[in-house]
Amino acid sequence: MLQTLLNSCSLIVSFSLEHCSGNLGKIKSDSLKVLNIHQHGSTWEIDAPNLVSLDYMGSQIPELKIARVSTQLEPSKIILECNNLNASWFCKLRKFLSNSSSWSEVSLYFINCGDINMTDLQMDNIGYTRVDVLNVNVQWMNQTFVDALLWSCHPRRLNLFSDVIGTVTDFINHLVFLTNSSHSTSHRSTPWHSQLKEIKAFDGKNQSPQLRSGELAKRTLMEGKEEVHLLLDW
Repeated sequence: MLQTLLNSCSLIVSFSLEHCSGNLGKIKSDSLKVLNIHQHGSTWEIDAPNLVSLDYMGSQIPELKIARVSTQLEPSKIILECNNLNASWFCKLRKFLSNSSSWSEVSLYFINCGDINMTDLQMDNIGYTRVDVLNVNVQWMNQTFVDALLWSCHPRRLNLFSDVIGTVTDFINHLVFLTNSSHSTSHRSTPWHSQLKEIKAFDGKNQSPQLRSGELAKRTLMEGKEEVHLLLDW
């Protein structure tokens, strides 16, 4: 039905799908430039050579198969509400993100995050994708969650939100550990340890406080912040 609609309207430039269920099959359109899909979790394929903007929101990671992707695909955003996290989930996330060399914004909402088997995740041979802005809302997490998140997204800018102050400080402390490890030869064999060079805090006006990384977690704890904004240098 959807493809019939697109075929009958060959000049469609912008198309939005909201609260859809079932299998959409293949979306094919030479004229389509803007595609928004909200609350859809089934397998779907996109063949839109002139696509310039993709916006997805849902509770499941879609199996995205871009047959012919436009080199203009830049304003792209994904919002996911995440449950049942494991290495397989993060592999699916990396596979989805790998459809574009970079994503403008990725927002992830977690409740509880258990241990992630990083050995399984490292066996994934999908290439790296850079996320310009990564928004993470998490209540409880552990160190392997941070590792898996960085391994999957490689964000340039990270906005962390949590109602649990301890989660914010634990997250930052592990980032500091990874940064310090990047300067240690004992961790050179571990990809996420060797690639993260520096983290910096910044405020809503994009002004960066002159803080050493080790001071960041202490400052966050003392101020009782439930959110923190970071720049990551890879």
